[in-house]
Parts: sequence; C-alpha cells; structure tokens
Amino acid sequence: MLKEAFFEVKKNRLIKQMLFLAIGIFTYSIYAGLLIPANNLSVGGALGLSLVINKFTAIKVGTIQFLLNLPLFFIAYRYIGKKFTILTFIVIMISAYFINNMTSFIRPVDLGDKLVASIFAGILSALAISCILLGGASTGGTEITGKFFVKKFGLNFPTVFLIQDIIIYIIIWIVFDIKAVMYAFVLSFVRNQTMKGIERFFSAYLQCTIIADETEKLVDAINKTLHRGSTIIDVEGGYTHKKQRMIIVVIQQNELYLLKKIVNKTCPQAFITFNSINTIMGNFKEHSYRL
Repeated sequence: MLKEAFFEVKKNRLIKQMLFLAIGIFTYSIYAGLLIPANNLSVGGALGLSLVINKFTAIKVGTIQFLLNLPLFFIAYRYIGKKFTILTFIVIMISAYFINNMTSFIRPVDLGDKLVASIFAGILSALAISCILLGGASTGGTEITGKFFVKKFGLNFPTVFLIQDIIIYIIIWIVFDIKAVMYAFVLSFVRNQTMKGIERFFSAYLQCTIIADETEKLVDAINKTLHRGSTIIDVEGGYTHKKQRMIIVVIQQNELYLLKKIVNKTCPQAFITFNSINTIMGNFKEHSYRL
C-alpha cells in the first residue's frame, strides 16, 4: 500500500508535495547552513555568490541568498508559473531562516577532509534540490534560471545546472583560489550525477515486451490501471512453435512496480523483458515526478 501511494503520482498529490518540500528544505538547510560553512567549502549558484558576499560583509548567508533571489521571482512568475513562484518564495524564506540559525539547533561538524566533505555535500545538495523540485518549487538562484532554460529550450536540468555553476566558479576563483574551485567542481559533479540518478529513478522510459496467454485481460488491466496504450503482435515460439501474442508497452520507471503487480495478478506465467529508452517522440504522457 505504501509503495502504491508513493508511485501513483496523482494520488494524495498535495500531501506528497508538502512532504517533498519539508524534506528538501530541512536537507538543504543542513547542507547550506552547517556542512558548507563548517568545512569551508565553495559552491555554485546563488549560495556560492552569497558566500562570496558574506566574505566581505556582515550580512548572513541566508539573508543574502533571499535578497539575490528577489529579482528572479519576476522570471519565475512570468515564464514558469504562479504556483511555482509562490512555493519557491516560501521555500527560500523558510530556508533562509534555517540557514542563518541552523547552528542553534545542530552543532556544525568539520569532517576534516575537504574531498569527503565535497562528495557528501554533493549528494546531500542533490537530494535536497531534487526533493524541492519534485515538490513543485526550487531553492531559487540558478534553479529558477535553470527551470527557465529547461522549459524554454527543452534542455536537461542537471546539465544546465552544471553550466551555470561553472560561471559562478570563475567568480570563486577570483575571490578565493583555484583549490576552492577544484573542490567546488567535485561537489558539482557529484550533485549532477546524483540528480541524474534521481531523475532516472522516477521518470526513465522503459519498453516492456510481455508474452502471455491472457493478453486481452492484461491489455485491459494496463489500460485501466496505468492508462497506457499498447501494441499486440502475433508471435510463435522458436522451440515449441506455440502460437502466442506479445504485448509491447512503454512506461516510466515509477510505473514498473504497478505493471509487475498487474502481470502477477492477471498472468503470473507471463514472460517479460524490459529495455531502456533514451528518447520518445509523439503522443506519450508524463506519469512521473519531474525535476
């Protein structure tokens, strides 16, 4: 029941959205308010610029990040959406408070190894940002501009995120040193790969071929439960020469659990294969969580 509630995107959507946002804000606040300052790391995005400005002023990092994002709300409102803008404003406001005051709740820990800290920070930031994006918002900064480029030009979000970070790293190089940039690159690369993994986990495309006896019942169940069309082909076994029918259906990764459940219930003796698909063109509806 728990798996079904999680994988069926449209069920309890608001509750899951709030859960994603809560996890994302908490994780991001630990990443930005504890891990980065305690280990003296440099990062890209609005947070990276906030750290640079904080070096020369007495303004807190969370406050700077909030102020830097104010002009970007116009872009978000005009080109991405009203709901996204409102949720992003709430996320940035709450996270700014926690970033400024996180040390009051949790003691900062210096890991004593910048490489380990960079890798862990990359994983933690990817989890935080992905949860917030899945909740329909962002942490602002390059995420807003990244969302804009993804929506406007159909680009891959993790890749756009990496390109934007490189621009910030040039500024970090000027203000700090090349070593800070190298560790920031490690953090960004780990985050990029982790976000791609999270995106694949939820929304990768799979082509499924199913050879079964009860094809009509199976197709009907797939139509009603997954709302996916399918193709039926007459086939013949190469060894037994038995005439059977094969179903071809394209689904997304988050629908795999439900498809297996349908097959096990309808035709447990069915033979199934799965192949990854990189690109789909034509009439195919997204049924997954999207970054």
